[in-house]
Amino acid sequence: MSNQKPQKKSAGASLRKMLLFFILNIAIVLYIAYREFGSGDRAVHSMDRIHVHPLYLVVAAICLGIAVLTEMQKYRAMMIASEGRDDLRGAFECAVLGKYYDNITPLGAGGQPFQIIYLKKRGMSSGSSAALPIAGFLALQFAFLLIAAVVFVFNSRVIQHAPAIRVSAYVGFLFYLFVPLCVVLFSFRPESFGKVVCRCMKLLGKLHIIHNSDASSESVFHSLREYTESLHLIRQQPHLFGKLMIDSVLYQMAILSIPYFVLRAFGTMNHWWSVFSLVVYIYAAITIIPTPGNSGAAEGSFYLVFSSLTGGYLFWAMLVWRIFVYYGWLILGLLVLARRAVPQKKRQKRELPSGPLRVALFSDIYYPTIDGVVRTVDAYAKRLNRDGGYCCVVCPRAKTPFEDRFSYDVYRTPAIPLPGLSYLCPLPMFSPSLRRLLHSKQFDVFHVHSPFLVGRFAVHLAHKMNVPVVATFHSKYYDDALNITHSRFLARLMANYTVSFFSKADVVWACSRSTAETLKSYGFRGEVQVMENGVDIVDIPDPDALRNRAVETFQLPGDKRILLFVGQQIWQKNLKLILDVTKELQADGGYLTVIAGKGYDSEAICRYAESLKLGDSVKFTGGITDQDLLRGLYLASDLFFFPSLYDNAPLVLREAALMGLPALLAAGSNSAEVIKDGFNGYTAENNSHQMAERIRRIFADGSLETVGDHAHDTIPESWDSILVRATAGYRAAERRRFDLDELPEEVAAIPS
Repeated sequence: MSNQKPQKKSAGASLRKMLLFFILNIAIVLYIAYREFGSGDRAVHSMDRIHVHPLYLVVAAICLGIAVLTEMQKYRAMMIASEGRDDLRGAFECAVLGKYYDNITPLGAGGQPFQIIYLKKRGMSSGSSAALPIAGFLALQFAFLLIAAVVFVFNSRVIQHAPAIRVSAYVGFLFYLFVPLCVVLFSFRPESFGKVVCRCMKLLGKLHIIHNSDASSESVFHSLREYTESLHLIRQQPHLFGKLMIDSVLYQMAILSIPYFVLRAFGTMNHWWSVFSLVVYIYAAITIIPTPGNSGAAEGSFYLVFSSLTGGYLFWAMLVWRIFVYYGWLILGLLVLARRAVPQKKRQKRELPSGPLRVALFSDIYYPTIDGVVRTVDAYAKRLNRDGGYCCVVCPRAKTPFEDRFSYDVYRTPAIPLPGLSYLCPLPMFSPSLRRLLHSKQFDVFHVHSPFLVGRFAVHLAHKMNVPVVATFHSKYYDDALNITHSRFLARLMANYTVSFFSKADVVWACSRSTAETLKSYGFRGEVQVMENGVDIVDIPDPDALRNRAVETFQLPGDKRILLFVGQQIWQKNLKLILDVTKELQADGGYLTVIAGKGYDSEAICRYAESLKLGDSVKFTGGITDQDLLRGLYLASDLFFFPSLYDNAPLVLREAALMGLPALLAAGSNSAEVIKDGFNGYTAENNSHQMAERIRRIFADGSLETVGDHAHDTIPESWDSILVRATAGYRAAERRRFDLDELPEEVAAIPS
C-alpha cells in the first residue's frame, strides 16, 4: 500500500501539469486570434453572403496534407538512416510537435529541443535524437533559400510596389542563410572560423552588446558542434540529403501555395506564380520578427497578398489562410499532446509457445519457377512442417498451370503479368479470403523472403495481428534494378525502397556476412544477423551410377575436362565472362563448358555463344528438375565454374561441394566468402584472361581431388542444423516483439 500513494500523487501532479499546459496553449491561441481579428472590421460580411469556391479550399487543405506528409517522411527517412528502424507514428508525431512548438515560440524556431526530448523518449539514441531535428531544420532552411533565390532572380518585379518588404526580404534571406553558412564553414574550417567567432564575440563584448564574450563564444561553439554532428549523418549517406531536400522543397512549395488557392476560393483570378513569389518575399521579410509564429507581422504583411479582396472577404480569407498555415499545426500538435497525455495500456507479455512453432513463409516467386530463394523457402517449409509444427507458404499464383503437391500448405495470391518480365505481379491485398485464413491460423512468426508486394502485405498484416516479422535479405536488388532500367537513379530508389522495407521487420537476416554488408551499403543501419543457407545431406549408395546417367543423358565426352555452371540464365550471373573464358580455352582443346539452367536471358546468351563460334566447346542442358540427375552432373564434372558477382550464398556452390566438386569463383564476390583459395576452392580476378589462366594452372597442379575433399568437409551444412538456429531466431523475434526478458541460448550461435 505504501508504494501506491506516491504513484497516485505523481500521476495527479502530471495530470495537473498537462491540464495547465493545455489551458496555457488555448490562451496563446485565443490571444493570437484576438490580435489578428479582435479589432473588428465593420465591413465584414456574414459567411452566408460570401460566395466561396470549395474546390480551391479542398486543394489548399491538400497542400497542408502534403506539408504534413513530407515533414513526416523526412523524419521517417532520417530514423531509418540513423537507427535502422521504421517508426511511422514517431515520425508523424515528431514532425507535428516540431511545427507546434515552432508556432508558439519566438522566431518560429523553438521546436527542436522538444523534438529531441520526444525522440529520446521514443527510444532513439542520444546522438540520433539530437541530430535529426537539427538536420530537419537545416533541410528546410536550404529548401527555402533555394526557392527564394529562384524567385528573387526571376520575379523580382512582383514586389516593386513595396520596397520596404523587398529590402526586409533580402535581409531575411541573409538571416536564413546565416545559420547554414556558419555550419558549413565550421564543418570545413573549424579552426579558422572559430577564430572569427571569438573575435566577433570580443567585439560585441567591447560594445556592451553581450556581457561575457567567453561564455557567449562557448555557447555558439556548442550550437555549431550540434549542427555539425547533424550534417555528419547526411555526409555518411549522400542519397539521404537528396531525399531530405526533395521532401523539404515539396513542403515549402505546398505551404507557400496555400494563399493562392485561398484567394481563388474567394473569387480572385491572380496567377499562381505572382502570388507564390509575393508570398516568398513576405515569408523572407517576416522571418526576423520575434513573435510566436511571426504573428502580427504575418497578418500585416499578408494584406499585400489579400488586398485584391474587398473588406468583407478579406477577414474570412485571412482567417482561412491562418487556419491552414498556423492553427492547423497547433490543432494537430494539441491532438498529439492529448494522445500522449492519456496513459497507454501496457502491452501484456505473452508466453512463448513451448511446442513446435506455427510459421508462415512469404515469397514473391515460387514453383514452378526455381531459384535459390524458392529452394530456400521450400527447405524451411518442409522442416518446419514436421514434428507437430505447422508451416505454410504464401506466394503468387503460377504463370502456367501448376499443381501444388507439397508436404505443407501453399496459398496462392492473385497476380497479374508484368509487361516485359517473366514474373507475375502479386496482389495479395485483393484477397480477403487469404487475410481471413492467415488470421485464423494464429501464427507465431511471419518469415518474409522478399521486400516487394507479398512481403509488404505480410508486414502490414503482422503489425495488425501483433505477429513478429523475420525478414531475410537474399538478393542484390540494386543490381536487379540497374540491369532492368539501366538507370542508377532508379536503382538507388530501389535500394532505398529495400531499406525502408527491412526497417519494418523485427529481425533481419542475411545469408552471409558479405550479404549483410551489401544491405548495409544500401543504407540500412539496423542489426543484421547471419543465417546461412544449407543443403540436403543425402546418402548416395552408388555415385558411379549417378555419374554414368548424367554422362549418357548429356552425352559428355570422356576426353575433355568438364567446367560446370548451374544457375539461372541471366546476364547478372556473369555468363558473358564464362563464355569469354570458354573462347580463350577453345584454342587449347580438351575443355567443355556445360551450362545448366534456364532464365529470361537464355536466348540472348545462346546467341552470344554462337557469335563466339564456340561450337562443341559449350553445351546448354536447359533446366534440370531431377535432383539425382543434377547430382550426377556434379559428379561427372571436374570444376564448378561460378564467377557470379550477383549471387550471395548460392545453394549450387554448397551442392557441388557436397559432391566433392571444387569451385572457381570471382575473387571478392559474396559467393566466395566461404572459399579459402587453394584449400577448399579457387578464386581469380573477374577477368576472362585471368580466369582462363587460373583454370589452366588448376588442372596442371593436380590439386583438384584434395581441394574437392576439403570443400566437401568445410562448405556444406545441413538444412536440419540451419533450422535449429532459425527456430531459435524465431523465438528471439517473439521475445523482441513482446519485450520478454531472456533470449534462448541458441541465439548466441547466430552471428551479427
